[in-house]
Amino acid sequence: MDKPLLSEIFRPSSMPLYTYVNRSANRRGTTYEEELELALAQTGNLITITGGTKTGKTVLYRKVIDSDKLVELSGSQIQCKQDFWDLIAERLSIPDEVTVVYTAQNTAGGKTGTNARVTLAGILGFGISAENNVSDSKGKNITKKVTRNNTIIMRILIDCGYVLVIDDFHYANTEVQLYLARTLKAEIFNGLKAIILSLPHRLDDVVKRNPDLVGRVTFINLQPWTQEELKEIAVKGFDQLGLAVSDDIISYIAYESAVSPQLMQSNCFYLAYLSDKGRCTISREGAQRAFAETAFRYPIYEDVIQNVLKGPSKGKSRRTQYLLNDGTHGDIYKLLLLAMCADPPTLELSLEELHARMENIKSNEGNTKLPSTPNLSKNIGNAEKIIKESVLDPDTIDWKDGVMYIIDPFLLFFLRWSGWQMQI
Repeated sequence: MDKPLLSEIFRPSSMPLYTYVNRSANRRGTTYEEELELALAQTGNLITITGGTKTGKTVLYRKVIDSDKLVELSGSQIQCKQDFWDLIAERLSIPDEVTVVYTAQNTAGGKTGTNARVTLAGILGFGISAENNVSDSKGKNITKKVTRNNTIIMRILIDCGYVLVIDDFHYANTEVQLYLARTLKAEIFNGLKAIILSLPHRLDDVVKRNPDLVGRVTFINLQPWTQEELKEIAVKGFDQLGLAVSDDIISYIAYESAVSPQLMQSNCFYLAYLSDKGRCTISREGAQRAFAETAFRYPIYEDVIQNVLKGPSKGKSRRTQYLLNDGTHGDIYKLLLLAMCADPPTLELSLEELHARMENIKSNEGNTKLPSTPNLSKNIGNAEKIIKESVLDPDTIDWKDGVMYIIDPFLLFFLRWSGWQMQI
């Protein structure tokens, strides 16, 4: 058998084939895949999969569910109630008009029970039962063209065994969230299979939007990747390539990949690619070259950094300039960025930890003090606002209750490996 190509082994932006890691979900040893399979086998429960940004939520459900049975939506696309139905119809190629064949049969009381079947190209027919006063069509078939409606869309989803997936549910506005929660609550009772993807701190949003869902939701919470789990990606991939990479180098790559399997895939890809082209060796220095290549692929964060360095326009001319240990100068916003990307890499930093890192970065010469705790907290809040406005993504960074949460591991990685410090 031919050896697989590098592009087939390390795949940061698509479904892993050779480097998929089946992670344990709990102390019983059950995997996340088994947990999802069990949840899908039950009827009447809404499934929520939560986990940090870029930690494998999409890869999980696509590993378990046949792609032909997936109907995938995003909360960011659902701006109103009708968007929900239109998007499903679009995914399933349901036309604006469908053909319904009614078969009428006599029933007691002079009424006629009707069984209707809808047949669409590429979709099996499904039945709709009704009871109507039809006196002139006993025993006959009646073919009608009817306008596509919500009932038809939902019956296709349920009867044809599709699994509805709504990613980023929290991106939908409150009114739409409430409507979706009510709709899903009614339809999962009728057999709909539905999955919602969200972030851990948005875990109970869908339940809060509809208390009736309490007890009807199966929660699958993806824990942050451990170093050993990330290392397994590298071990599997390098083994397929026949590359001898020491455990020290693999551990180093996992350490810098900020709990993200996507970053791990990307860093391993570039190390293998650069070494094959003779541009680096399989070494710590080679890994650093790979990190730089990965960071180069995300230029969106360059604007984030530059905007934070500029800081708010108000009071810019009066900001204190600090002498740093490397001999350069910078204001509080440069100090903050340097503190965020200092060792060790972490996605959570308290106000006290940020303050301590800043003290280590600035020089003691001149005896210039950092801002007071309230003012430093205000500076961090300003930086949070600038970052969110720069990427138009609320799931990038949060400053809450005196703790900075770097939700997007790619932001942290870019801060550490893009070389922005050398460009200012």
